[in-house]
Amino acid sequence: MPTTPARRRLSPAEREAQITAAAIEVARAEGLAGVTLRGVAAAIGVAPSLVAHYRPAMEELVGETFRTVASAEVAEVRSIVTAVDDPVGQLRALLACIADPERDDVAALWADAWSIGRTNPSLATAARDVMDDWQLLATAVVGAGVRDGVMRAEDPDEVGRLLFALVDATNGYALVDHLDRPTREGLVRTTIARAVDLDPVTLAG
Repeated sequence: MPTTPARRRLSPAEREAQITAAAIEVARAEGLAGVTLRGVAAAIGVAPSLVAHYRPAMEELVGETFRTVASAEVAEVRSIVTAVDDPVGQLRALLACIADPERDDVAALWADAWSIGRTNPSLATAARDVMDDWQLLATAVVGAGVRDGVMRAEDPDEVGRLLFALVDATNGYALVDHLDRPTREGLVRTTIARAVDLDPVTLAG
């Protein structure tokens, strides 16, 4: 009768990578609340005690998991935006990326981060840091538009903050199905267009 080959014992680095990947998988499927000892262990197929051995502070794993997913999204969007030559086109691309339904899963993780972050300092820090990254991206685009004379804004930083205040609010609306998607997107687009003295139609598409 054939015997089942023994599993190869993972090195500490391999196990750490496995736990990190599993935490991300769980977060995307179940939200940050699912990133628990049992949840991560079940995703890997090991005992919770093994996960606890490598990651005794689950709050930190939750924060790192969110930071990894959210930072990757910012990096991806930044590469899309900076590939566009003109600032108006960059702002249009930024708004299109933010509104992309393919990113709704990450938007849901942001809602988790704000809620769970109230009692998880590691997660709260990660959320603040990535929010700063998003606002820096928007500020850079608006600042370039002002310098090129194609946008007008007294304070590009304020426009960046306004953009993501609107995005965060409308993402919250989406979670409870308040207003339809075109209305939510139109609210963001129209407000930001006015903030930089553009016709909202210019930022559509």
